Amino acid sequence: MNQKIDAARLREVLAYSEETGVFTWKVSNSNRVKVGDTAGVVHSSGYRVISVDGIKYKAHRLAWFYMHGEWPSADIDHISGVRDENRIANLRSVTRSVNQQNLRAARGDTNTGVLGVYKTDKKSKPYRSSIKVDGRDRHLGNFTNIELAQLAYLSAKRQVHAGCTI
Repeated sequence: MNQKIDAARLREVLAYSEETGVFTWKVSNSNRVKVGDTAGVVHSSGYRVISVDGIKYKAHRLAWFYMHGEWPSADIDHISGVRDENRIANLRSVTRSVNQQNLRAARGDTNTGVLGVYKTDKKSKPYRSSIKVDGRDRHLGNFTNIELAQLAYLSAKRQVHAGCTI
């Protein structure tokens, strides 16, 4: 099994700016990497991944380790919802449940593209709003328009989701 990098090695090869959240190389580890280059690549998932000594790390976890001197024991959540914004002020250590509550965009399986709002077959109130609380869906109501359904969802989210930052 691959060993995680230690703090001394991390600081030897990478510099981290807590103001920008950007890692830069302090050493040239190949002919493609120059000292001062931004480290890592942004994957299709939106997270920046940095490879050090042949091991890939998510940049937000490296940032936490760099600043706190210990690996995070929980999820690291991007408060802003932007997965490549790795400023330490934008990162928080949270449970998986709280991390999932900081969802800002609708999942791909919605039929409206709006967070917490689904289209129904009812003609008078065609939009349904619901929120998941403690693993169970909580019905918030059916609405005449998508905007009202979204407002109901956002209001409920701010009340019941501790991880909500919107």
